[in-house]
Amino acid sequence: MFPRLTGYPRALALSIVFHLVVIAAILLNFHLSGRPNLVKQSELAKTVKAEIVDRQQLEAQINRKQKEQEAKRKSELEKQQRAKEAKKREEEKKRKQVEEKKRKLAQEKKKQEEAKRIAEAKTLAEQKKKQQEALKKQQEVKKQEELKKQVAAEKQKKLAEEKRKREEKIAREAEQKRLEAERLKQEADKRRLAEEDKKRRQQELNEKLRAEESQRRLKSLRDAYILAIRQKIERNWLKPQESGKMPDCTVKVLQGPGGIILDVSFGTCQTTTTYRLSIENAVYKAEPLPKPGDPSLFERELDFVFKPE
Repeated sequence: MFPRLTGYPRALALSIVFHLVVIAAILLNFHLSGRPNLVKQSELAKTVKAEIVDRQQLEAQINRKQKEQEAKRKSELEKQQRAKEAKKREEEKKRKQVEEKKRKLAQEKKKQEEAKRIAEAKTLAEQKKKQQEALKKQQEVKKQEELKKQVAAEKQKKLAEEKRKREEKIAREAEQKRLEAERLKQEADKRRLAEEDKKRRQQELNEKLRAEESQRRLKSLRDAYILAIRQKIERNWLKPQESGKMPDCTVKVLQGPGGIILDVSFGTCQTTTTYRLSIENAVYKAEPLPKPGDPSLFERELDFVFKPE
């Protein structure tokens, strides 16, 4: 009951007042039961009955008002529900309209995109066709240029080949001339070398003859030089008093400028001391020794064989 009265504050206040009156009457009756001048039970019963009647009437009134308010609230709720449903239907309708509009816009956009795609594809195809035509034209131009280059290259190659042949011919002729000149030069060199060799051999022969002649002359002069020294020494030699045959002795004389005797020694000489002293005295007596016929024949050290016979 109380949960339903919370929505009706006036009915709740009346109910509370009624209960308070009942509780006060019960307490008053309990309080007066011990006094001599008590209220009569019949009056109390009437009072309680009247209160009960008033309570019933109040409750009936409250129930009626509650029903009216409940009916009004229900009607209000139904009205709100209908308004809510109407609003929902309206929103659904608007949503459907928006979705339809979106769908139409999407279809329109799709058509536009499709048309744009077709247009772009057409433009791309035209551009590709133009590019292909331009490429074909460019290839044709390039082919013509390549052909021109090939013709020019062939012509250049032909000219280069002709130039090469001319240069080879000139080179061969030059090589032939060079070989001929080299052959002539080699022949001239051979003749010159032969002539020089002949002159050299003749010169060597002449020099050899001159050298031999010089050697013979020097040998003759040296032999005469040694002979003159030996003879001068032998002329100054005094034979010792010893008897018997005198052996040959190898004498070594060290002389200075002008034939001055510096030293006398002996090589092979198998004889007596007296014999060697006689030879040494003869050498010193022969000082100064004879000069050679050629100054180049002068020898500081002289070796000769002394032969007494």
